[in-house]
Amino acid sequence: MTDFSNVIWMTGAPGSKWSAASWVLSEIPELNIDIGDRTPERLLQHDTRWGNVRHTGVYFGPGNELGKNFHNINTMSKEEIFNEITQAWPEWNMDKNYIIRCHQFIYNIDWMIEMFPESKFCIVTRPPNACYDGWTSVGGPDTPYPHYKEFYKNNEYGKEKLKEEVLLARKAIYEYGLDTHIASLGHFKNKWNVNPTPDTSLDNHIKHLEGYRWDSKDPLMGLKHDVTISYLNF
Repeated sequence: MTDFSNVIWMTGAPGSKWSAASWVLSEIPELNIDIGDRTPERLLQHDTRWGNVRHTGVYFGPGNELGKNFHNINTMSKEEIFNEITQAWPEWNMDKNYIIRCHQFIYNIDWMIEMFPESKFCIVTRPPNACYDGWTSVGGPDTPYPHYKEFYKNNEYGKEKLKEEVLLARKAIYEYGLDTHIASLGHFKNKWNVNPTPDTSLDNHIKHLEGYRWDSKDPLMGLKHDVTISYLNF
């Protein structure tokens, strides 16, 4: 019988900065995340404007390496889902936890929460226009990694899907009473006892979530604090 007790299902619209959020979570000792899915071909590193933050590791969903049918995950059996997610790591260790990321989880989030009561869930949100601006600033449907074109098609269609995903996320946060926070240094310090050394990758990923702009004369004047991170069963 498959066991999903060490799984963190994570979702967020493109441009929500969920990649940075998942990277920060993966660095929290308490969560004991297996990062063995990070390989050279599963990497996109942004330039210095964005603090060199990364898209790294496996992203599941249509057009990507694995989880091609995860937009219809509610039509799959637990065994099929387990077999799909475990392919992303060289080995699956029940003493470790695994972040499973897919934008399209939000379309079946009610089904997933009911189907996997032993799992943890994390939803990252940001206002739809901010998501769209962030997504298109790094390539939109033509972003090199992960791959968006199959599901989001083009900028216009993608903009509508991004908005839908944000609204569905907010609905789920409300209906399931998720523990919701601004993704900020204060949050990660208080909830997870994270205190990053300045100018390290962890520090930069948190700054990116807050809206820090390395290309500005006064980076702090551009802070937005418009990313929320929500937890269920943590």
